[in-house]
Amino acid sequence: MSSTPPPPEPYDTPPVTRAEAAQSGYPAASAGYAAPAPTAPAGRAKGSRGLGLIAFVVSLAAVVIGSILALLGGIQSGSLAQFADVANGTATLDPETLPEAANQIGLAAGALSVSAFLIWGVLALWGLIQGIVAAVKNRGRGWAIAAIILAVLGGGVVLVVFGIGAVIGAAPYAQ
Repeated sequence: MSSTPPPPEPYDTPPVTRAEAAQSGYPAASAGYAAPAPTAPAGRAKGSRGLGLIAFVVSLAAVVIGSILALLGGIQSGSLAQFADVANGTATLDPETLPEAANQIGLAAGALSVSAFLIWGVLALWGLIQGIVAAVKNRGRGWAIAAIILAVLGGGVVLVVFGIGAVIGAAPYAQ
Protein backbone atom coordinates (compact mmCIF):
# COMPACT_ATOMS: atom_id res chain seq x y z
CA MET A 1 0.00 0.00 0.00
CA SER A 2 1.51 3.23 -1.07
CA SER A 3 0.30 6.62 -0.32
CA THR A 4 1.54 9.83 -1.74
CA PRO A 5 2.46 12.60 0.60
CA PRO A 6 0.51 15.83 0.50
CA PRO A 7 2.03 18.63 -1.57
CA PRO A 8 4.32 20.99 0.37
CA GLU A 9 3.01 24.34 1.46
CA PRO A 10 4.45 27.32 -0.34
CA TYR A 11 7.38 28.96 1.45
CA ASP A 12 6.54 32.45 0.38
CA THR A 13 3.17 33.10 1.86
CA PRO A 14 1.84 36.52 1.01
CA PRO A 15 2.22 39.03 3.84
CA VAL A 16 -0.82 39.90 5.85
CA THR A 17 -2.06 43.37 5.24
CA ARG A 18 -2.89 45.70 8.08
CA ALA A 19 -6.56 45.52 7.30
CA GLU A 20 -6.56 41.72 7.46
CA ALA A 21 -4.55 41.78 10.70
CA ALA A 22 -6.93 44.28 12.27
CA GLN A 23 -9.88 42.06 11.36
CA SER A 24 -8.25 38.96 12.84
CA GLY A 25 -7.33 40.74 16.12
CA TYR A 26 -3.59 40.07 15.84
CA PRO A 27 -0.96 42.76 15.37
CA ALA A 28 0.36 43.12 11.87
CA ALA A 29 3.53 41.23 11.11
CA SER A 30 6.05 43.14 9.10
CA ALA A 31 7.07 41.77 5.79
CA GLY A 32 10.48 40.10 5.92
CA TYR A 33 12.75 39.91 8.91
CA ALA A 34 13.09 42.34 11.75
CA ALA A 35 16.19 44.54 11.77
CA PRO A 36 18.99 43.08 13.87
CA ALA A 37 19.71 44.69 17.19
CA PRO A 38 22.74 46.97 17.19
CA THR A 39 25.84 45.18 18.42
CA ALA A 40 28.92 46.43 20.17
CA PRO A 41 31.93 47.08 17.95
CA ALA A 42 34.29 44.15 17.48
CA GLY A 43 37.24 45.78 19.27
CA ARG A 44 37.34 48.09 22.20
CA ALA A 45 37.62 51.76 21.52
CA LYS A 46 41.13 53.01 22.03
CA GLY A 47 41.56 55.41 24.90
CA SER A 48 44.34 57.88 25.34
CA ARG A 49 47.75 56.29 25.63
CA GLY A 50 48.66 58.37 28.68
CA LEU A 51 47.99 55.65 31.24
CA GLY A 52 50.35 53.17 29.58
CA LEU A 53 52.96 55.86 28.96
CA ILE A 54 52.97 56.90 32.63
CA ALA A 55 53.33 53.24 33.66
CA PHE A 56 56.34 52.89 31.35
CA VAL A 57 57.99 56.07 32.62
CA VAL A 58 57.51 54.97 36.25
CA SER A 59 58.95 51.50 35.51
CA LEU A 60 61.89 53.06 33.68
CA ALA A 61 62.49 55.47 36.59
CA ALA A 62 62.43 52.49 38.96
CA VAL A 63 65.20 50.74 37.05
CA VAL A 64 67.31 53.88 36.52
CA ILE A 65 67.10 55.21 40.09
CA GLY A 66 67.49 51.74 41.58
CA SER A 67 70.51 51.04 39.37
CA ILE A 68 72.23 54.31 40.29
CA LEU A 69 71.77 53.66 44.00
CA ALA A 70 72.80 50.01 43.58
CA LEU A 71 75.97 51.05 41.74
CA LEU A 72 76.91 53.42 44.55
CA GLY A 73 76.08 50.79 47.18
CA GLY A 74 78.10 48.18 45.31
CA ILE A 75 81.11 50.47 45.08
CA GLN A 76 80.88 51.10 48.82
CA SER A 77 80.62 47.40 49.62
CA GLY A 78 83.45 46.55 47.27
CA SER A 79 85.68 49.11 48.95
CA LEU A 80 85.46 47.03 52.12
CA ALA A 81 87.93 44.69 50.41
CA GLN A 82 90.75 46.92 51.64
CA PHE A 83 90.03 45.72 55.17
CA ALA A 84 89.86 42.03 54.26
CA ASP A 85 92.50 39.63 55.53
CA VAL A 86 93.49 37.51 52.54
CA ALA A 87 95.00 34.20 53.55
CA ASN A 88 95.14 31.04 51.41
CA GLY A 89 92.92 32.58 48.74
CA THR A 90 90.05 33.35 51.10
CA ALA A 91 89.17 36.82 52.27
CA THR A 92 87.71 37.28 55.74
CA LEU A 93 86.55 40.33 57.61
CA ASP A 94 86.85 40.33 61.38
CA PRO A 95 84.29 42.82 62.72
CA GLU A 96 86.21 43.20 66.00
CA THR A 97 89.37 44.51 64.35
CA LEU A 98 87.77 46.84 61.79
CA PRO A 99 88.51 50.54 62.13
CA GLU A 100 85.72 53.12 62.47
CA ALA A 101 86.05 54.05 58.78
CA ALA A 102 85.13 50.50 57.77
CA ASN A 103 82.00 50.65 59.91
CA GLN A 104 80.97 53.90 58.25
CA ILE A 105 81.60 52.43 54.80
CA GLY A 106 79.55 49.37 55.76
CA LEU A 107 76.67 51.52 56.99
CA ALA A 108 76.72 53.58 53.80
CA ALA A 109 76.86 50.45 51.66
CA GLY A 110 73.95 48.90 53.51
CA ALA A 111 71.82 52.04 53.39
CA LEU A 112 72.45 52.55 49.67
CA SER A 113 71.78 48.90 48.84
CA VAL A 114 68.55 48.72 50.82
CA SER A 115 67.31 52.03 49.43
CA ALA A 116 68.16 50.91 45.87
CA PHE A 117 66.01 47.80 46.10
CA LEU A 118 63.30 49.55 48.12
CA ILE A 119 62.91 52.39 45.62
CA TRP A 120 63.05 49.95 42.72
CA GLY A 121 60.43 47.75 44.38
CA VAL A 122 57.96 50.54 45.12
CA LEU A 123 58.22 52.20 41.72
CA ALA A 124 58.25 48.88 39.85
CA LEU A 125 55.13 47.75 41.70
CA TRP A 126 53.40 51.00 40.76
CA GLY A 127 54.46 50.61 37.11
CA LEU A 128 53.39 46.96 37.07
CA ILE A 129 49.92 47.60 38.46
CA GLN A 130 49.31 50.65 36.30
CA GLY A 131 50.64 48.79 33.28
CA ILE A 132 48.20 45.93 33.84
CA VAL A 133 45.30 48.37 34.19
CA ALA A 134 46.36 50.24 31.04
CA ALA A 135 46.70 47.02 29.05
CA VAL A 136 43.26 45.80 30.12
CA LYS A 137 41.60 49.15 29.37
CA ASN A 138 43.47 49.49 26.06
CA ARG A 139 44.88 52.86 27.04
CA GLY A 140 48.39 52.73 25.67
CA ARG A 141 48.63 48.96 25.46
CA GLY A 142 52.09 48.92 23.85
CA TRP A 143 53.54 51.20 26.51
CA ALA A 144 51.77 49.18 29.19
CA ILE A 145 53.25 45.88 28.01
CA ALA A 146 56.72 47.45 27.92
CA ALA A 147 56.15 48.79 31.46
CA ILE A 148 55.15 45.35 32.73
CA ILE A 149 58.22 43.70 31.20
CA LEU A 150 60.51 46.43 32.49
CA ALA A 151 59.04 46.28 36.00
CA VAL A 152 59.45 42.51 36.19
CA LEU A 153 62.95 42.28 34.71
CA GLY A 154 64.23 45.46 36.37
CA GLY A 155 65.13 43.68 39.60
CA GLY A 156 67.68 41.59 37.75
CA VAL A 157 69.13 44.71 36.17
CA VAL A 158 69.48 46.39 39.59
CA LEU A 159 71.11 43.27 41.03
CA VAL A 160 73.61 43.01 38.17
CA VAL A 161 74.49 46.70 38.51
CA PHE A 162 75.06 46.16 42.24
CA GLY A 163 77.50 43.34 41.43
CA ILE A 164 79.29 45.50 38.87
CA GLY A 165 79.60 48.23 41.49
CA ALA A 166 81.08 45.77 43.98
CA VAL A 167 83.67 44.70 41.42
CA ILE A 168 84.51 48.33 40.65
CA GLY A 169 84.86 49.11 44.37
CA ALA A 170 87.07 46.11 45.07
CA ALA A 171 89.27 46.42 41.98
CA PRO A 172 91.88 48.78 43.47
CA TYR A 173 92.46 46.40 46.37
CA ALA A 174 92.64 43.15 44.39
CA GLN A 175 96.07 41.57 44.26
